[in-house]
Amino acid sequence: MNKEELEALLIELDDALIKAFPGPEFIEMLVVGGACLLFAGISTRQTEDIDVIITDLLGTGRAGLVYNPNPTEQKMREVIEQIGKKHRLKKKEQMFLNDDCAPFLIELGDIPPVRLWREYQKMHLYLPADLSYILACKLIAGRVDKDYGDIAVLRSMFGISTQDQAREVVNRFFPDYDAQEFFGLSRNLDEIFGEGE
Repeated sequence: MNKEELEALLIELDDALIKAFPGPEFIEMLVVGGACLLFAGISTRQTEDIDVIITDLLGTGRAGLVYNPNPTEQKMREVIEQIGKKHRLKKKEQMFLNDDCAPFLIELGDIPPVRLWREYQKMHLYLPADLSYILACKLIAGRVDKDYGDIAVLRSMFGISTQDQAREVVNRFFPDYDAQEFFGLSRNLDEIFGEGE
């Protein structure tokens, strides 16, 4: 989906969440991944979904839709899936807004400083204040099909041409060396920059 298609789904989702969760409380989410780059105008690469970290669910604090969702989290999942089904998205893409990556990113490090991107009636969506956070995420994830194109765009944007510079970016957000290596950062950097560079 392109930026316009994602934004249309977000408007529809906001309307559905207002009905599902009446009241003044907001759902606050940090957008990460490819959708973040689309929304920030950094990339035009289409994406299958909007990856988020739910930083506040209706005033209850951080939430997760992935593992053992509580009744409120489950209800939010169902609202998202219903819209995905309505638009005849493939089964995997029906959760077009998901936090599948959140446990991985939260395990690696703290949520970075953010800036408000879009304020809907029920949802407040944020982007990282420093988009090199997305570069750090993608360098650790290192998925050839999903990350390498975005990494190239971000490397150019931030002037990152060596492994040392790339590792410095990762260290800024995810300083735990053991966690970096557990997820294969050195291998990813060798593949992206060439071994020994």
